[in-house]
Amino acid sequence: NVTSDTSTLKTSLQDVVTVYNSLNSSLDNMGSVKDGSMDTLNGALAGDGSLISYIKNNIRTAVFNESSTKSGNVNALRDLGISIDRSGKMTFDETTYNSMVLNNFDDISKMLTAGTSNQSAYDTAAKGLSQDIATTLEGLTGKDGIVTTRSTNASSVLADHKEELTKLETRMTAVYQRYLSQFTAMESSQNKSSTHSLLIDCEAACVWLRCRVQLCPSSAVRTG
Repeated sequence: NVTSDTSTLKTSLQDVVTVYNSLNSSLDNMGSVKDGSMDTLNGALAGDGSLISYIKNNIRTAVFNESSTKSGNVNALRDLGISIDRSGKMTFDETTYNSMVLNNFDDISKMLTAGTSNQSAYDTAAKGLSQDIATTLEGLTGKDGIVTTRSTNASSVLADHKEELTKLETRMTAVYQRYLSQFTAMESSQNKSSTHSLLIDCEAACVWLRCRVQLCPSSAVRTG
């Protein structure tokens, strides 16, 4: 809730800036693969740039929209010193904020919260910019939101990949054991050093295949 404590309001607005920039950085990290990155989320959405753009655009629009309860000269967060710089980062101009809050606190409160603190989310009356933004976020992450549905679909695909890869590993193990038996039997009639070299090559190939099987689920998430 917005109170008459202008310092608390300033801190809250600064937190909005921090969270917005952090979210954008996280989305950028998931959207492109960085060589050598140890971050498990890096590149997780590299094959789904449209989803990242959709999320960014919807949040940016919600944050910079005019409030459903404009009041006086206070229409949106831009009037409180919040803007986007050329690099796409959100910034907070304290000078603008201090000037506006000095004589317009009640208008700021109405713009952000409709001047209420106990409105139901199902109330059809305008609720202020804070709830306008919350409604957009709910639309993205709620039960039927695009983030939730994409996450559910990705989990299903990953489960399918794991099952397929487990079967592949079983088959490869059987193939390895069959060849190992054959090569062992050949030792009695073939040159031992030659056979030993062939066994090493076979073992190395199987190790490589097993590594690929273990890595495939991660790859599936990166490119799915």
